[in-house]
Amino acid sequence: GIDINSGELLWERTNSSPFNSQVKIYNDKFFAIDFDNILRCYSIKDGKEIWQFKTEKSFIKSQKKLSLLIVNKKIIFNNSLGDITSVDIETGRMVWQKPTQTSSLYEDTFSLKTSDLIASNDLILFSNNKNEFYSIDVKSGTIIWKQKISSIVRPVVSDNLVFTVSENGYLIIIENKSGNIIRITNIFDKIKQKKRINLKPVGFIIGKNNIYLTTNKGHLIVVSILTGRSNLLLKLGSNKLSRPFILDKNLFIIKNNAVIKMN
Repeated sequence: GIDINSGELLWERTNSSPFNSQVKIYNDKFFAIDFDNILRCYSIKDGKEIWQFKTEKSFIKSQKKLSLLIVNKKIIFNNSLGDITSVDIETGRMVWQKPTQTSSLYEDTFSLKTSDLIASNDLILFSNNKNEFYSIDVKSGTIIWKQKISSIVRPVVSDNLVFTVSENGYLIIIENKSGNIIRITNIFDKIKQKKRINLKPVGFIIGKNNIYLTTNKGHLIVVSILTGRSNLLLKLGSNKLSRPFILDKNLFIIKNNAVIKMN
């Protein structure tokens, strides 16, 4: 813990295993998941562990940072095995758990990558690279609907629509309540076929009229929401770009050791 004004170290704690997740804050607590698939709750004041919740340990470490959500005084998170778990934020007791993967094969567990979890009304939405997109009830953990979509980018909800981009570059729009796919369009169409080898989307955001998507090969693709077609392709580098974000009507993207600011 570091003082935000002076930079002074306030406290420091060492865990038995490295951390590999987002960090979430709730009142005087913060939460993180380590490589042993243990959700840990700490005090912001002194860094002392308040409680921990263990999920099944995997011999294989997650290839992607694990995700956490705080909804209705519950903390909902995934682990490296694909389990989604809801835990009471005060006591650390499990509310429900939903396994999403049935295979116990070594290579299947090793290759699993999952998008960030997002909350929309009473639903939890996420997808993975196993051709699965889930909508799960917040209160019970029941699967509301499931679609065959392979994606590890963070989905976005706008009104009653869910937007995601598949690993092979297709923008997919889903009706949130029913799970019906409304439209699929190819947004890698302006990139030559031979340059699409190992090309993957990194993340995207939705503006007023356009979707802004970055790739692992330095592309920024601007897609019309109305048509679902790419109308601008910019090459900002040769390496992976960050997911774009907007601040004060400007678009920011991080690459290597630089920050790109665009109107």
